[in-house]
Amino acid sequence: MGINHVRDHKGRSRIQLSKRWPDGSRFRRYFLNVTVARKTLSRIEEAITMGTWRKLQEELTHGREAEITIAQFAETYLSDYCRAHNTRPDFKEQALVPIVRYLGKVPLKVFRRKHAHEFVAKRSQEVAPATVNRNVAVLKHLLTFALEREYIESHPLVKFRMLPEERKALRVMTLQEERRLVEAVAREDPTIAAYVAVLGETALRKSEGLHLKRSNVDLQSRMLSVEKTKSGKPRYIPLTEYAIRWLNSLVRIIDCPWVFARLDTRDRLRDPRGPFERGRKKAGLNWVGFHDLRHFRATQWVMRGVDLRTVQELLGHSSITTTMRYAHFAPDHASRAVHRAEQLEVEELRAKSGRKDEEWDEAKTW
Repeated sequence: MGINHVRDHKGRSRIQLSKRWPDGSRFRRYFLNVTVARKTLSRIEEAITMGTWRKLQEELTHGREAEITIAQFAETYLSDYCRAHNTRPDFKEQALVPIVRYLGKVPLKVFRRKHAHEFVAKRSQEVAPATVNRNVAVLKHLLTFALEREYIESHPLVKFRMLPEERKALRVMTLQEERRLVEAVAREDPTIAAYVAVLGETALRKSEGLHLKRSNVDLQSRMLSVEKTKSGKPRYIPLTEYAIRWLNSLVRIIDCPWVFARLDTRDRLRDPRGPFERGRKKAGLNWVGFHDLRHFRATQWVMRGVDLRTVQELLGHSSITTTMRYAHFAPDHASRAVHRAEQLEVEELRAKSGRKDEEWDEAKTW
């Protein structure tokens, strides 16, 4: 509460005044300079002391609900709801970027279904239907929050239909393709190449990699920890030699906690898309996205004999059903499990029968 320098969803530094009225509602607004923010805060505190705060509250907020835009309310939604209730608010923060880009200037109270249809049409030209649906889901929840806060009187996207999502066979990079991709990105940007390499070795999600801190990486024990995960449970991932080599290649910035950071801003890496997209094009892997690095590592683990339960833990899946999509990459997975079960049965019968190994083998061959 009070006056603070904060960063909005685009990473811009803003001067924010936040104050609770006696009725429990919150006054929050961005100002162009500290002087105006201080004067407004003084007026609010004086009005509260004198008991005239309701009149000032009406003055400061009158008409703002009718004028507030999607972009302005997105900041309220992110700070007042997402960061308070979501374990990983950055997932919604990412989804809000295209929402604000295409719908940011639309006043919240005049938003209609036609605006959502226009958003879907434009967004569909950029990303797959599944990504569009995730964006729409966040937009719908933002409007639900606006309804609860009484910024709008009805929800405009009730029963709004999502796009059909075609289920395609999972296409996965080979080890040679993944290495070629990293090398191509390295020629564009070494820091982003290290980011791509670590994602390919650890199966981190895109945002988990961007938010990775040096305190989460222990090179001595060769272990990486992820604290704020999508499921809310921390997980621990062993580091390979390849990952360690790329981590050691990074320049360490003093007083910067982030693993993947920029020297010019002394802040974390925020948008790795440019060098990544140029690198994948030169590597002849235009179909590859950041999430394909996660698929790549999961299939490598399975093909190398890591059991599915362990892969589930390493990926952070809450359900083994999600992990089972990688089972077919280990053709002998089922046969290994059946043969192991058979061995246990034989050992159990052998122990209970009391026969010697030679006698048991003779009995098996008849």
